[in-house]
Amino acid sequence: MDTPQESQPARIVPFPQDRVPAPPTKETKPPADDVVTGQGPADLTVASAGETIDRLLAVSDVEQRAENPDIHHLRAVRLGVSSGAFYPHVATEDVPRAAAALGLTDLEIMLQTAGEYDPAFIRRLARASAVAGTTICSVHSMHRLHPFGNAYPRRAREGRDLFQRGIEATAALGATTLVWHGFRREEMTGPDAWDRFIAQTAELALACGEAGITLGLENVSWCALATVRDVVTFATRLAEIGSPEQIGFVFDPFQAAEAKANPFMMLAAMGNRVVDVHISDYRDNVGNETFGRHLPPGDGDLPWSALLRAVAGSGYAGPLMIEGPLGTDDTVIGRIRDRFNPLIRNVFPFAPDAPAPSEGKKDPVSLPEGVRHGIELFNQRRFFEAHEEIEAEWHAERGQIRRLYQGILQIGVGYYHALNGNHRGAVLLLMDGIEKTSDFAPRTLGIELEPLLAAARAALAQIVALGPDRLGEFDEGLIPTIELSSQPA
Repeated sequence: MDTPQESQPARIVPFPQDRVPAPPTKETKPPADDVVTGQGPADLTVASAGETIDRLLAVSDVEQRAENPDIHHLRAVRLGVSSGAFYPHVATEDVPRAAAALGLTDLEIMLQTAGEYDPAFIRRLARASAVAGTTICSVHSMHRLHPFGNAYPRRAREGRDLFQRGIEATAALGATTLVWHGFRREEMTGPDAWDRFIAQTAELALACGEAGITLGLENVSWCALATVRDVVTFATRLAEIGSPEQIGFVFDPFQAAEAKANPFMMLAAMGNRVVDVHISDYRDNVGNETFGRHLPPGDGDLPWSALLRAVAGSGYAGPLMIEGPLGTDDTVIGRIRDRFNPLIRNVFPFAPDAPAPSEGKKDPVSLPEGVRHGIELFNQRRFFEAHEEIEAEWHAERGQIRRLYQGILQIGVGYYHALNGNHRGAVLLLMDGIEKTSDFAPRTLGIELEPLLAAARAALAQIVALGPDRLGEFDEGLIPTIELSSQPA
């Protein structure tokens, strides 16, 4: 089982970095497709005797650029909607009215045909939006109409001409961002693939900038920026692509999940160049026969409590564009609001679009949902599932309280190792977890820490005394139940 390692407080930005070795006393294991950026979270595997020690994929010593201003406070986000959430039941020009009927006024228009790029259609759409009282914040290009990487020159050339119409449409609608997926994965082949992609992106970004809009490149599972490595590679070349006014990122946690990429590391790699956020949900292996794609947010397995706080910490202050299907009535949007509004209020205990009342305070005022659920799993001795829940909140948190989440997580992983015969892992993880958690005793966010620490110390003493050969005699009665009180501090 993996558990994160503590990092020094730092704003995460993706620029040239050097690989650093793993800590000398702990073996490390990378996620399948991700790298650790900017002194961010690393994954730890404590190897038992005879196991192969994996090397850490990590980067540090982040070089910050003057063009990236510090983020001093969180700003509230709100729910918006993509016209794709109404597809195919509602025609694009009717989306403003349909969205307004559901109380959604921030829109992303997903162009569905070549005809929808036509200036006459765009004027019609603009009138419909004005009548409905909605704001078109962004426009989403139709990817297959823009085969820039295609080997047939005419297709690429005509695709570029149509993209120019998309740029003009975005500006005419008063939107600020034009979304593009980038090259398809199959177009990213050959030794010059990245250079071709960067050159094309720079040309489009320049054209967008001249029109007063920003090109937003999305992390799409089947396109150029599918993995964290891809985003980091791209971000290291941002200086030759364009300014923040010309080029930014569109963050889609569903697409990250589908690509098996860590969404928190994906967002971190984007730095503070996020210009748009898409939300839909993902569930893998539904019924062991199929899987859920583009579900309404909240209907799948993505850790939304932690994701919302991570988005807030990135400095993004725009709408969260719902892409999951909304159906033909208000049932789905009602369910989304019931799920998301409490999470948004928990992340933002202040008015929308207003600075946080305390610029220096970064720790939450109440226990995040993911940590609460992780504690419930801990108390059921489902330590693997508890690790997954709490780790998501650890990734999302920027304040010092993340050290407490890590400590609780590590204590649980220590018990997991003890129950599975890994003596060294149990000792190391319990020691680390006790050290971190002790800083927050006796009580923090309603978590009663003294009983947890007392039990963990007793378990550690017994495990050390038993040694590897007698670990099977470990008294499971020493595994505590974490108590939550009504007092938050």
